[in-house]
Amino acid sequence: MENTFAKVLMCQDKKELKQLCKSLTVESSDFVDVIIACKAGALHLNHTMSFFDYVPEHLETRESDFDILDASREVQASPEGQKSFRRLFKTHGERKYKVAHMFFSRETQYPLSEWHMVFFEMDELYDKDNHWCGGSHIHITNYLWPNLYCQELWNAFLSKREFPASKLHLAFNDESRRGHA
Repeated sequence: MENTFAKVLMCQDKKELKQLCKSLTVESSDFVDVIIACKAGALHLNHTMSFFDYVPEHLETRESDFDILDASREVQASPEGQKSFRRLFKTHGERKYKVAHMFFSRETQYPLSEWHMVFFEMDELYDKDNHWCGGSHIHITNYLWPNLYCQELWNAFLSKREFPASKLHLAFNDESRRGHA
């Protein structure tokens, strides 16, 4: 059986990649197998990944916010007390756990001849309450996009916590996440 994710990485034409992304579902085990093969030096690509827990600035907790838990009912009911409660408890609904994987060719000259950036928010890996009509998915962008460079995209992810705007959706199947939200 062919590795579903390796099939995506082997696409050398953007139009063909778009078609493939519409019809293919990447299996999580195939995704992991490609990462392992990269790490073992069995593929022509290197692999790196990064992730972070994103909390919107207006919900970043302050040390003083935790004092509200032991405060009097009057203080808890005050406008400042209510803001503290919102910061403490609303962050769980609005936080995003963002993950990015970069697969890139081994040469040392710039720009690299081949690279693939795969990225997602953890909740996109679940079928339930998913924003994409296809359900569980990941995003991909790569060297087939003109004027996109892996180092710039990777730096934007690391420093600004930004995902690339140019991307394709790719259905993703992880049996361990079935039925969970």
